[in-house]
Amino acid sequence: MTVQNELENARRFGEQLEELVVRKGGCPDDDRNILLLGYWALLFDFHKGILDLIANDICGSAFALLRPLLEALVRAHLAVRGSADDLERLQQDDYRTNFVTVGPWIDREFDTGNLFTKFLEDARLALHSFTHAGISQLGRRFEGHSLTPTYREAEVVEVIHVTTSAVWMVTNLVTTQLGFNEEANRAGELFLQWSKH
Repeated sequence: MTVQNELENARRFGEQLEELVVRKGGCPDDDRNILLLGYWALLFDFHKGILDLIANDICGSAFALLRPLLEALVRAHLAVRGSADDLERLQQDDYRTNFVTVGPWIDREFDTGNLFTKFLEDARLALHSFTHAGISQLGRRFEGHSLTPTYREAEVVEVIHVTTSAVWMVTNLVTTQLGFNEEANRAGELFLQWSKH
C-alpha cells in the first residue's frame, strides 16, 4: 500500500471510530471519565493532525506528535485505573510519564500481555528524539549533502499505523469503560476491517 492509501484508510477508520462515541452525546460528570473523554478527544486531534501533516509532507512535525499522542493514551489508561494519587497528579498537571514503568503497569491492569511494555520500551528513545529535536529528526533532514527531508515510506506508514491503532485503543477503552457495548463491538469490527488492508 502507498502512503496515500494508508492515509485514506486511517482517516476513514478514525472518522468511524470518533462517530461511535460522539453520537452517544453528553459527558459523564465523574473525574475519571471526564479525564478519559478529554484524552480520547485529544488523541483524535493528534491523529488528525499527524495524518494532515504527513499528507502535506511535513513529516518532522508528524513524527514529533507521536510522543504526545502516546502519552495521552497512557494517561487515558491511568484515568480509568490509576491510583487516587495518579488521578490527582493528572488533574493538577503534575503527572510525568515514565515509559519504563507505565508500560508494565498498563499490561497488568488491562491484561494486555506485554503489548505496552514492549512497545513503549522499544519506542521510548526514538519518541524522545523525534519530539525534542534529536538526531532521529536531524538525521532525516538530509539526503547526502542536500538539505532534503528523507522519511522512508515504511517509517511513515508505521507512524500512520501506530497513531491509528492508538485511536482505536482509546475508543475501545472509552466504550468499554462507559458501558457502550454496541459501540465497543462495532469498534472491534471496524478494527478488524482496517487491519486487513
